[in-house]
Amino acid sequence: MINDIGTDIVNIEKLDNIIKSKPSFVKKVYTKNEINLAKNSKNPTFFYATRFAAKEAIFKAFDKDIEFNDIEILKNADGKPCPKILSHPEINIKLSLSYDAGYAIAFCIILS
Repeated sequence: MINDIGTDIVNIEKLDNIIKSKPSFVKKVYTKNEINLAKNSKNPTFFYATRFAAKEAIFKAFDKDIEFNDIEILKNADGKPCPKILSHPEINIKLSLSYDAGYAIAFCIILS
């Protein structure tokens, strides 16, 4: 059963400028596992942008107070996003990520 939904869109260039001008931003927003995945990705900027959009979408759908780095979005064996809220691992989240034409978008569904 769908409990709630959330969506977000991020301007990739704007996020890239934030990352370059504020190096502490990455450590504040992303987990160590996400940072390692970004370093090994073809395009770290796109990786960070899709994950930022996903975290914002999850904030919109989840009704509890959490921090950015309490949300972790890794990949499963098929390469699909595997989101979880570290302080609430029991929450079932489905997530879709995409990017094109300078924007990253995320859509999430929280199931009960």
